[in-house]
Amino acid sequence: MEEQNKLDKTIGTKESSKLQAGSFTVKAVSVEPVSKKTGEPVGDKVVLSIEHPDAQELVALSSVAYLKNRTVKQSALWYNEDADGKIPKSSALAEAMNFYKVSSIRQFEGKVLGVEVDNQGYLCIKAY
Repeated sequence: MEEQNKLDKTIGTKESSKLQAGSFTVKAVSVEPVSKKTGEPVGDKVVLSIEHPDAQELVALSSVAYLKNRTVKQSALWYNEDADGKIPKSSALAEAMNFYKVSSIRQFEGKVLGVEVDNQGYLCIKAY
């Protein structure tokens, strides 16, 4: 598009479409590195990619809403290991794994997950 045309554009009237909550099948599972904007590594996150009927590509989910002390909490699915090299028992990732009755991250593949919209308008895994 010619730059002059871009400068003359006005505000539209249509709302952007948002992906809706529901139950969706996990098609891919990965552990991906997360870095700050400066490039400094922060850690690794588990990403569960779901097939959503309103999206052309897989939708990546990397946070979970779960119950802790009778309150719904939300956290990223950070990948960490305890002293024995296993997923820490009290982590958000372990809460999601227990809720969906999987013993390894790989077992999420093919599972149907409940998905909800969080306070910021993003989809997250529902584990409560």
